[in-house]
Parts: sequence; C-alpha cells; structure tokens
Amino acid sequence: MSSFPFGDRRGDHRTYIRKKLNIDNTGTVVYQNGTGESLVYFHGAGTWHGIGFSDQWDKYFTTYLPYHPGFGASAINPRIDSIQGYVDHYAKLFDVLGLDRVHLVGTSLGGYLAAEFAAQHGSRVNRLVLACPAGLDVKEHPPTDLSKVPPEQIPNYLVHNVSSLAPYLPEGPDEEFNAMRKKEGDSACRLLLNGKMINTAMPSTLQKIQTPTLVVWGKEDRILPVGQAGHWQQALPHCEVNIVGNAGHLVLDESETARHAVREFLLRD
Repeated sequence: MSSFPFGDRRGDHRTYIRKKLNIDNTGTVVYQNGTGESLVYFHGAGTWHGIGFSDQWDKYFTTYLPYHPGFGASAINPRIDSIQGYVDHYAKLFDVLGLDRVHLVGTSLGGYLAAEFAAQHGSRVNRLVLACPAGLDVKEHPPTDLSKVPPEQIPNYLVHNVSSLAPYLPEGPDEEFNAMRKKEGDSACRLLLNGKMINTAMPSTLQKIQTPTLVVWGKEDRILPVGQAGHWQQALPHCEVNIVGNAGHLVLDESETARHAVREFLLRD
C-alpha cells in the first residue's frame, strides 16, 4: 500500500508512523512521530499541502497529525454534520490513543475545532495554538467568499508566496486530486452556517477557555483578514497574539517565523 494518503500523494509522510483507528465505526488515519510531550495538530479544510511543516516539532514533542473524518485518508462519518460532532470524535480518539493531556494546535477550520475542543475539554489541553482560526463572526473583517474565487486562483489566497505550494499542485488533469478536493469540500460545507464557518456563540465559548493560548496570524491572509486577530484576543481570557509578516492564511506552512513562535510558546514553562 502507498505511504501517501489517497489524493495527496505529493505530501511526504514516510517518516511518520501511520495508524488507522476505528472511531465510531469510522476508519480514522493518524500520523505520529517524535518524542516528548504530546502535541496534536488539527488541519484545516484542505489537506493536499501535506504536514511536512511539522517536522521540526518532532524534535521536541510526540506529534499526532490526525485526519478529520471526511478529510484526507480518513473515511466519511455521515453522522458528523457539525463542529460538535468533530469535538465528540476527538474526545473518543484521544481516549483510544491514551492522550490525557496535550498541546493542541489548529489551523483555520482546525483552529475553530481546537477552540471548541478546549472550551469543552480544558482539562485535556495544556497549551492551545490557533493559527488564522475560523469560527468567530467579525463583521468589520469578513472572510472572503471562496465560492466566488476561480479555482485556479485559490492557491494565491492561501499563501503570500504561491511558490511554496507549487510542489503540491497537479501539473495537469488529476482525477484523484479532484476527487479528494470534492470529498473535503463537501465535508467542510456541512459545517457552514449561512455560508460561513462561524459559531454565533463563539465569544461566550471562548470565555470558557482557561488554557494559555497563542493566536498566530499571517499579515497577508486573504481568506480570514488579520483584523480578526484582535477580536480573538479580546474574547480569550489568557491569550497572546503574534502577527507574522510575509505570510498568508497557511501561516504555519509558509513561515518559519510562525513555526518557531509556536514551538517556543509550547516549550514555555
């Protein structure tokens, strides 16, 4: 069997241990590497750009990189049609993996999910990192409606320097790649509220998080404007913000500065 997940063969996972677990009768794939305290990363609404940016974390942490049901190599769970469904899924996954307490990092949709998880399971989260998170309805800084962006232009909205994504993009027609994008797009759409990935009760949800939190944002984010960052800081009781220049929405993929900031925050006493 290929070491690459279906539809994302350009992402190199060969240095990771691949686990396939049955969670709620759903095949769930988790990649694991490294040693030390446990770190779990929640990816965003697309997985085609891989997880290679996490390599340096493996020197300091036992890193777990799960694919949400309906994304990447994990099967679709038709019973999950809300963020709450994913929160419940991960509570079960953590139990199966024996993860009592972790550092939790999430990007975009994954940041939204990580915040919701920390609000409900704070005793299981040591430190929390939210990278360009979705979920908060900030009317002064609305998200870009990607349904109105031509597909070939999407990479330009994800990063500041599109060359960083070039190795992961097909050079011609690719049915497998397109099938995975549809699978993930359909899964993400089930989480939308009036076309937006928001929780109208998010401000009160964030007030429940007592975990030390770092919000990292790419200054050139064209999907979720950097102006949202301050609103997250206002809503979170124990939060600091790091705005990273020369980086877009996929700030951890694109910026060594961002990855270093996350590592130093998680290693802090």
